[in-house]
Amino acid sequence: MFGPLEIPAALLTANAVEWAMHKYVLHGLGKQQGTFWAFHFHEHHKAVRQHGYYDPNYQRFPLGLHAQGKETWALLATSVALIPAFPVAPWFVGTLWYCAGNYYRVHKKSHNDPAWGKTHVPWHYDHHMGNNPGANWCVTKPWFDYIMGTRIFSAGSVREDNVLGLQKLPRWVARWLPKPEALAS
Repeated sequence: MFGPLEIPAALLTANAVEWAMHKYVLHGLGKQQGTFWAFHFHEHHKAVRQHGYYDPNYQRFPLGLHAQGKETWALLATSVALIPAFPVAPWFVGTLWYCAGNYYRVHKKSHNDPAWGKTHVPWHYDHHMGNNPGANWCVTKPWFDYIMGTRIFSAGSVREDNVLGLQKLPRWVARWLPKPEALAS
């Protein structure tokens, strides 16, 4: 890859990995009790439903052997595994490191402040609080939910203004993008 072109490639890669990990690992393998990944479906989803999207477990130390600790350890392990690629593709790897930190920040903030989560990541709010936890796999941005056809709006939910999931988008850019309702199921 070539310098700054690595940045958009890494952003897309991170969103695709976020989508796939959530769908196939955290919900696929995670539905099986006793697996390492069971924390997500059986602990995190349960807490969020019980507390109206708030997850009190995010108040715990982030490196423990609980749901949020396992999330942190997985992000750290993935980031460490990328170190050998850094000399070859520093912009790509650096952007993936940013994305890992941003994922943790956004996910934690959304579950510590449900009003913020409902407004700033409505696709993730719909994943937890809507009628279909088998949809809306993205956390940070809804890109791959739109690409893969898994963005499903819940009745009466807050909806993002654009398919990029950006709060402030110049009008000239918004004009060229499809409307979220045109792509969501």
